[in-house]
Amino acid sequence: MKKIILTICLLLGLGIAGAQTKSYKFTEKLYYNTPSRTSFVLPQVDGLNCYTADLHAHTIYSDGELSPEERVKEAWCDGLDILAITDHIETRRQERNMLKFLKGYSPEKKGFEPINTRVSRGKHADERGIVSDLNFSTELARQTAKSYPELTIIKGAEISREPVHIGHYCALFTTDNNAIYSRDDAEAIRNARAQGAIITHNHPGWERTSCDMTEFHKKVYGEGLIDGVEIANGTSFYPEIVGHCIDKKLYMVSATDIHATTSYYKKQNFYRNMTLIFAKDKSEKALKKALLSQKTLGYSGGYIIGEESLLAKFFQASVKAHYVGAVKKGIRVSLANQTSFDYLLKYNGIEIPVPAFQTIFVTLKDEKALFEVKNMIHTDYQHPTFELKLDK
Repeated sequence: MKKIILTICLLLGLGIAGAQTKSYKFTEKLYYNTPSRTSFVLPQVDGLNCYTADLHAHTIYSDGELSPEERVKEAWCDGLDILAITDHIETRRQERNMLKFLKGYSPEKKGFEPINTRVSRGKHADERGIVSDLNFSTELARQTAKSYPELTIIKGAEISREPVHIGHYCALFTTDNNAIYSRDDAEAIRNARAQGAIITHNHPGWERTSCDMTEFHKKVYGEGLIDGVEIANGTSFYPEIVGHCIDKKLYMVSATDIHATTSYYKKQNFYRNMTLIFAKDKSEKALKKALLSQKTLGYSGGYIIGEESLLAKFFQASVKAHYVGAVKKGIRVSLANQTSFDYLLKYNGIEIPVPAFQTIFVTLKDEKALFEVKNMIHTDYQHPTFELKLDK
């Protein structure tokens, strides 16, 4: 009798389980939530590919709002080729929240004590140091990225110290984030460099009244510990840093420093901040070589920012000028923008939009026309001026 009852219960259970997954006629799909990826078409320069990168991003394993898995999916949808996971070493706000959430796992259900989760503003970690696994967020991101082969994940970390006199620094291509922390500000950067990492000086004007170098900056720059600087971070642009990077032979970075989501960029009708990296391929060796050779441009708010000659090469490869014919007032020329970026030109006092993937026609006085590119910026906030190379 017991066997018969048990059999009936099992059958009923299977029936209920099947009912939960069954599709009924009265249920209709109004839409399908299929992820889609922005596809960038950008030109080669000097035979090098142009890769889109965000070299400064945070997850819930420091003070970001998204998990590493969601950060990867977001970057893939946004069309990035490269994403650096650079969670703070010294500032881990979400860790404190997680420990509160997990208090039921602790003895006597009182929760776990956060250890050195906020030691970035002149306060140093105590003798316990940093006890969390600072490599974990990158491991999760790389695991997820296996399903998104177009996206390469760079392992990194942000060294976050007192912002006015010391500053924040992204270590890129790290091997062990757990071995970076030091109570000595400069030693932390040295520890990252000892792993073969390259170092970006982040948001040099954040919480400061100028971008002037402090004594600490002079020290670490003087030791050759700094390889690049953020010229743009989120909505902030630091014009004088462009010339500084050129003079000191430092790569330029435009990064989101994203903590929430990148959805607000779409509302502004332009792409998220990106660093354009010109490299042979996406291997660590090739990307490092490109960065250390200053083969980068910054994209922020629809502007393309960087060294003038590299801007010129990028523009000439992006917009093709074709001779159409002679007219009474000069010559007729077509301008074909073959890329995903919009351009705004100025010729003879008139602004001329050249939208992405569109061809426009203009009348020029002669073949040696000079165009100012209003949405390109180089030193001292200047817009470069180029002579069109006409294809007859």
